[in-house]
Amino acid sequence: MKSRQWFWTLSGWILAIVLGVLLWSAPRKPPTQPTPPPVEVKVPAEQPTTIDLLDKNYPTVAQNEPGWDYKQTVAADLDGDGTQETVVIMARVERSPDNPHEYLWDDGQPWQVLVESSSGGQTPVYSRWVQIGQLKGFISEEKKDGGHDLILLELTGAGVSLYRVEYDGPRQVTSTRLATALTIDQAGPVPLP
Repeated sequence: MKSRQWFWTLSGWILAIVLGVLLWSAPRKPPTQPTPPPVEVKVPAEQPTTIDLLDKNYPTVAQNEPGWDYKQTVAADLDGDGTQETVVIMARVERSPDNPHEYLWDDGQPWQVLVESSSGGQTPVYSRWVQIGQLKGFISEEKKDGGHDLILLELTGAGVSLYRVEYDGPRQVTSTRLATALTIDQAGPVPLP
């Protein structure tokens, strides 16, 4: 009788210890608390600002200058005169000698945007260094005067900027910053949520 009682006592203690360890190591759920109401974050709308997109540290280059291998072009009637202008977006980056379809991008490149009129004249509209990023160009919807605006999206490692370029003819350009959003707003490691 004593051996049975001893067996059941020992089995009970072993079961209690195993269950205690399992309960202690199980993930704990925090006590339920009412969820606070969502906080509405209001970002002030940025007012469009006229800006000069030509950095004097990066003078305008000719389209066929060596080293400026990245080129994209699009034709559109920017000034509404019935003839199309050609928008040229270039970056100073060389093609890979191993694969001519790849580029040897650095941590940053100078980028330029030129508008060529139908008569062959060139108007520089953008000349800047873009750090860890790229420049994208888009043509806007047709305006009332029949022209289109050039929209430039500047993507950098630290943020995004959106510009509207109004071209009214050779050397007649107005650039406006529509929005800027920083994606990195602090130095050093960012705590994970």
